[in-house]
Amino acid sequence: MKWLFKFDKDKWQKRQRQMQKNLRSMESIRKINRELILFFKRNHEFFHVERCIEDAAGDPIAIQKMFDSIPVMASDLMSGNESFQFVATARLSFLLSTENPPIDVVIQSGVVPHFVRFLNEQYGLQHKLYSVRALYAIGKGSLEQAVVVIKHGAIPMFIRLLCCSEECYQLKELVAAALGSLASQSPDFRDYVLQFGTLTPLLSLLDNHLEPPMLHEKIALLRACSNTLAIFCQGNPAPSFNQIRSALPILRRLIHLNPPVGVIGEVCEDACLCLSYQSNGSAEQIQALIDADVCARLVMLLGLSDGKIVEHVLRTVGNIFKGVDSQIQILINNGVFFRLNAILMHGSNSSVLRKTCSAISTLTARDRNQIQVGIYYGFV
Repeated sequence: MKWLFKFDKDKWQKRQRQMQKNLRSMESIRKINRELILFFKRNHEFFHVERCIEDAAGDPIAIQKMFDSIPVMASDLMSGNESFQFVATARLSFLLSTENPPIDVVIQSGVVPHFVRFLNEQYGLQHKLYSVRALYAIGKGSLEQAVVVIKHGAIPMFIRLLCCSEECYQLKELVAAALGSLASQSPDFRDYVLQFGTLTPLLSLLDNHLEPPMLHEKIALLRACSNTLAIFCQGNPAPSFNQIRSALPILRRLIHLNPPVGVIGEVCEDACLCLSYQSNGSAEQIQALIDADVCARLVMLLGLSDGKIVEHVLRTVGNIFKGVDSQIQILINNGVFFRLNAILMHGSNSSVLRKTCSAISTLTARDRNQIQVGIYYGFV
């Protein structure tokens, strides 16, 4: 009976090989299943990414989980799968818009150049929107963080999007805000942004949307553009007047918007702020404002109850009072002294009153004739 228990080495080895083959097959099947599950999960996120983000908003645990998965999102974003890239871009832009955005972590993950790349024509509108939103959030950070956005060539891409003929207003609004956030970092950043010719498409956007019904339909776009324009005009040192002089015709139209309340009032306020900076210079600059025919409207705006608009106009009036007599006479002819007198008599806003007194003191400090003017109008 010994032959029944004889060990068959060849048969045993064959069986072992078969078992290993089966194990490899099972592992391969499990791997395929995992990839299928991941594929369907990612595609579910692709079609429902906005709902997933909405669910995560306000949920600290969900946000922390998303934060922990930044390396995975970075890997997806760098992959060749556009669906994975889209979801990762959307989720990262959401993280960057939270209360304590992980800007440094996102920068260190190496995704910023990919955000810039997604602004190319071959990518869809939503993909561009999320990419611009992410770059905007990074540009609002520290000076060093904004440098990263500029270094990877975002500004030329932003300008290309501003100039595109497609009516993607939400995208252009976001791009205008992103350019403003970069320019607000420092006067050097402002001048660098202006060197790319940014002012021309910005003014064109404003010019094309100042008539009804576009004015009211696209007011958010106008607000973003006017705010960025105000950033371009301010700073210490101020930008070269030749760089921003071309904005004067548009600023004249902006200060004539009616009624100057609500968002339209904010656009008007931005324009008045621009004029207060543009008038702070030589007699040539002041004359450029007068030639743009803004004085009559500025005097009229002194009668508003909105303190901010009136403050900006008072600074402009004070600057014009530093000009030559013929320039001051333009304001006088438009009734500026009656407006100033009314503010002194009936005004209650302390800041407005201070700026009114400052404008009058600028005028009366010129010479004896101007003091006589002040006495005549009851200022002295």
